[in-house]
Amino acid sequence: MKIGLNAWTVGGWGLNLPSGMEGVFKVAAELGYDGVEVVYDDSNYSPDRLSKKDRVHLVEVAQELGLSIPSVATGVFWKYDLASTSESERSIALQLLRKGLELAADLGAKTLLVVPTVARSRTSFKATYSLALSAIVEASRWAEDLNMKIGLENVWNRFLYDPLSFRRFIEETGSESVGFYFDVGNALELAPYEHWVEVLGDRFVMVHAKDYDFQSRGPRGFRLVGEGSVDWPGFISGLRSAGYDGFLNVETPPEFMVRDVAPVFPQDGVEAARISLKNLRRFIA
Repeated sequence: MKIGLNAWTVGGWGLNLPSGMEGVFKVAAELGYDGVEVVYDDSNYSPDRLSKKDRVHLVEVAQELGLSIPSVATGVFWKYDLASTSESERSIALQLLRKGLELAADLGAKTLLVVPTVARSRTSFKATYSLALSAIVEASRWAEDLNMKIGLENVWNRFLYDPLSFRRFIEETGSESVGFYFDVGNALELAPYEHWVEVLGDRFVMVHAKDYDFQSRGPRGFRLVGEGSVDWPGFISGLRSAGYDGFLNVETPPEFMVRDVAPVFPQDGVEAARISLKNLRRFIA
């Protein structure tokens, strides 16, 4: 297995990156990561702001530093819901998904992280499910054309909270370009990680590495790798048994560090990346 550095780890959720995405690559190389998971948003790091020339440059930087770009992540689907009852919002979400696939393909990545919906009480479950499935089916055709994978991530979005339901949703897309992006930290509160690996192990396309502390619970419970309740040796062993040999992308922004002061960027992000890498290496070994 290889270890990747997600850009949120360095810049936090707001992508506070004084040296831009290129700076994340340099941090990853200096610390000894194998690759970088690039992140885009609808603002400073929008795909619209990255020209073809910019994308070629990022690939060249990665190659010069001996890094891979295994995947691309984004948080835009929390803001623009793929299953919104608003046609205009769904259209924006789909546009951002397509642009994300194109960006990932240009960077040589193989997987785009996608949150299929954020369920809301005002929309029925059946409507939410149908709209989300329709959006992913449409996007899967773009992914197939670009030889890309859409990695649907398990997140706290009040939707598909058990592995059997998640597998059913993936299978109903009818596309091999749609797989499962597993986040062990996100899963821990909902179901044992062993259940997710058992049911969905053969559909894993990427894995996020972060920890979760059962003593804290809720959003404040997320931790750097090795500082929470995840059974890392058991989890790594389970991944290997399921045949997964891809990237483990460290997603531990400095917001996960237990401190009484606000994070300082990029210093705290670099420290979070260093600690998580050190611990994850130990567990993999």
